[in-house]
Amino acid sequence: MEAILSKLKAKAEIAPDNALLRDTISLLTDLHHNEAITQRVTWDSLIRDFQRLQDQGLWDISEDNTKLLHTLCSFLTTQSPTRKPNRNMPPPSRPVSQASQGSFSIIYPDSESTPSPLIPTSDPILLPLELVEILNRTYFHHLLATDPERVVPPGKSLVSMLSGSPKEGKDVRNPTLRDKVEDLVHKAFWDEAIESLSNPEPSCQIPRIDSLYQDLLIALTPLLPSQNPVITTLSSPLPPTSSPLDSAIMHLREVVMSLRKRCAPVQDEELDDLLRSLDEPPPRSSRPISLATLVIDTVKSILRISDIMKEQLSQFVLGNMTEQQLQSAISKQAKTKERKDILDIWKSWRIEFSWLMWLKNYQPSFQVNGVAAESQLKWVMRLVQALGSSTPISCQLPTREPQSIENSLPPIFFFSTPALLEIQNYLQALVIAASLRTLIRVPQGAQASDTTSFMERLWILLKAEIIEEPDSGDTKLVHLADEVVRARQLDGAMLSGEEETRLRAAVARTLNHNDPVFVLLQKRILKALADALGYQRSESRQPGAHAGPPRMQTGQHGKHAEKRARITIVLNPEEFDAAYGAETPQLTVGRVQGFEDEYLRKVVEEVFVKVDECIRWVEGIWSDVLQAGVVDREFVV
Repeated sequence: MEAILSKLKAKAEIAPDNALLRDTISLLTDLHHNEAITQRVTWDSLIRDFQRLQDQGLWDISEDNTKLLHTLCSFLTTQSPTRKPNRNMPPPSRPVSQASQGSFSIIYPDSESTPSPLIPTSDPILLPLELVEILNRTYFHHLLATDPERVVPPGKSLVSMLSGSPKEGKDVRNPTLRDKVEDLVHKAFWDEAIESLSNPEPSCQIPRIDSLYQDLLIALTPLLPSQNPVITTLSSPLPPTSSPLDSAIMHLREVVMSLRKRCAPVQDEELDDLLRSLDEPPPRSSRPISLATLVIDTVKSILRISDIMKEQLSQFVLGNMTEQQLQSAISKQAKTKERKDILDIWKSWRIEFSWLMWLKNYQPSFQVNGVAAESQLKWVMRLVQALGSSTPISCQLPTREPQSIENSLPPIFFFSTPALLEIQNYLQALVIAASLRTLIRVPQGAQASDTTSFMERLWILLKAEIIEEPDSGDTKLVHLADEVVRARQLDGAMLSGEEETRLRAAVARTLNHNDPVFVLLQKRILKALADALGYQRSESRQPGAHAGPPRMQTGQHGKHAEKRARITIVLNPEEFDAAYGAETPQLTVGRVQGFEDEYLRKVVEEVFVKVDECIRWVEGIWSDVLQAGVVDREFVV
């Protein structure tokens, strides 16, 4: 610790004003004098700070510095009893980013190139970069499940985002600082394993062999049937023997033979080489380290080949899945990850308290009656109330001191907040469009198509503002007024300068949220939304309204059997979202006074569907909170 501190302090003399360098020195000094602090420091966050120092030219890449970081990593992982790593588990052969422990994982883009990040890394933020990366990855997964067109690159299919193959090219040729340290950690682990097995005493060899067997069992369980003798051997304690290494070589040969039967032809040659080395082990008269090295090298090869086989199997399964099954699997992973992250960050008590306080502020500006007034739909009406507010909705991360922020949503809406904010803007744009429509004379007969043209042109301007197209905000009011003036002139009448001035002033007044016309039309659209959501959910509760989840199987059904035999893939139902693709009552939108224009009605229906999709997403993750107001620890998405 002193060596790395002295190097950092030397850099501090060159850059005394660098805040990151000062903070790193302060943290390491505290760690040096108080080992209990290790429970609050993660290696990932610390190595990230060193990578940032390296980018700023304040930490050099050298063999000595890499060894110092390796020592620091060992210090962190051995001093904290709550985070002590399992020495029985060999480190992975390469760093991977998995979304879950399922049969496939999500490929996340780099932080700098993430499309539509929840928290842009370029912004000046006070959050730890590790937390920002977690939130952005979960949000990326959320978008992949709810709005894939926003994140899937053009020309790519959904399955391209579910490939877990290692990256080639730049990452391989230019290993990062983290890669170098991890390589050292991996090497140290295997060196220690060889040292343990080189001890001639069986009492020292057997525990280490047992731990290696557990590692192999974890790696091979997805590849071999549970009744396979290899699984039985690896899951059973190693019997007492005077030659544990000879027994291990025999068992490893059985493992290699089992893999040889199931691997792709491309792995045959490598497995045959392993079999030859196991058939001709070093003689017993040789040094113990020779047999120990053979055992460790074989275990490392088996773990690496099993990773390749699992990847090949994953790709084969993915290639035989339908688009609906892929989307369902992504949805299940995203919901599970979203719930876990929110619980980890906010904790149950904050979620429950914020939910209760949010519901207490139920004061809808629109009329709620009929089905929509039922108690179980109170939270839906409360959400509609939030969408109708002139204050942008938000969802704040937890702070030490609770903050009262107007129109802030509970934590369960955190990852849906960007979509809900967009919906809020669309609802306001609809009210603006309907309000401006009252300023023109609606043509009759052949000229009716001109009104449609007016609404389409108007909506293009409003939508450009919502999706933040370049140069849309500065000229929005002028363009809207131009469209209204143009529509008034469709009948051939020429407006005087005074009339045009009054009309443009009316346009500016209509955009005010306190304008009587705006308020009236907003109440109507919010009531229509509340009624549509309430009626649909009442229909969902009717007997026989729900159809069962779609069958999760590959291939096509409902057709005559083919003469050629087909490969049947058995998929685990637990890896799919049962709610995805399930039939639900159609969202019915009645006539909304002031929004009768044909084009406007179509947009109203599209926006209402977006609201329903957001609500159903939250219902699929937090039904315990929505129904009882408490977090059920046993709840499974």
